[in-house]
Amino acid sequence: MAALAPWIGPPGYEALEELVKLGYDGVEMPFKVFLHLGKDRVKQLLKQHNLKCTIMIFSDGPVCPGCGPVFGGPYAGFTAPSEAGESDRDLLVKTHLAVWKEQVKAAQEFNPTLVVSHTLKDYFTFQMAEQFFTEALRWEKEMGYFVCHETHRKRFLHSPWVARDFVCKFPEMKLCADLSHWINVAETNTEDPDLTQVIEDLAPQVYHTHCRVGYDHGPQVPDPRAPEWLPYMEGHERWWDAIFRAQVARGQKVSTMIGEHGPPTYQQCLPHSQEPVAHIWDINLWVQLRRQVRFAELFGSSGGITSRLVPSKTQGELPKTSPGESILKGRKRCGVQTDEEASKAKRAC
Repeated sequence: MAALAPWIGPPGYEALEELVKLGYDGVEMPFKVFLHLGKDRVKQLLKQHNLKCTIMIFSDGPVCPGCGPVFGGPYAGFTAPSEAGESDRDLLVKTHLAVWKEQVKAAQEFNPTLVVSHTLKDYFTFQMAEQFFTEALRWEKEMGYFVCHETHRKRFLHSPWVARDFVCKFPEMKLCADLSHWINVAETNTEDPDLTQVIEDLAPQVYHTHCRVGYDHGPQVPDPRAPEWLPYMEGHERWWDAIFRAQVARGQKVSTMIGEHGPPTYQQCLPHSQEPVAHIWDINLWVQLRRQVRFAELFGSSGGITSRLVPSKTQGELPKTSPGESILKGRKRCGVQTDEEASKAKRAC
């Protein structure tokens, strides 16, 4: 899959044609962009190019269809998101839930492979999050919707330590892993056993992956192909490998991911000129070519049909990477237990 935005590659709808040439299976866009471009036009283009889609939604913020001005709006029929500074906890949860449900339901018109959700806010209490997810997951199951809640800064699952203690309460929750945010929030590197333990523990609940390479002091390295950043790329690959293996273990038939290195100001730029230090279109193709190669290395012919990405005129599979095995291989279990694990251990004693 490819993240589609006009600032990371060919302009406008030309990007879709280029994605098809490169062998991408689909695109990922915010639901509000579908409305902004025109629903019928997007449907026609996806059908014309035989592209699947995954759709991003937001329980609050300017990319909600119920507000403007980003990608137009507010659009009729959608609830306005919560106002900044709102202090009524019940109202906050109620509004986030309404905004979220409307988008999940409306997104089904495009027959998405799955929906990726930026869910809640990082400052919500566990009680507020439990109130939201209890209803949201019940509704997802009742309606048969496939929603993956993303591990993203600003959102409730912004921190690996929050996710460690919370996600275990909801084993039915599906995750979209963007681990670039967790390495940044934890201010660490890919050799960290505590962070790696959390990622490997939660991998069985990951159904979709955003492959961006983060680092100690930011969610996106300037260029993961550069020698100084290759170790971070390889470390993220080890984490993504754990997700691949977990998906195979639970019998998941299709693994979806996107290269998600984003535009400025995610991408670092030169001072004054604001020229990006690397070309995002090429970086994302390289990341996904590396994952295609890695999938074949891990599973060979037993992995079934792989993606069919091909190099572009400006980017191939080089430089090569050698992620190796998990840093936890051969070690005792690492990290602090969750509250639930500690309680079980205490009862066992």
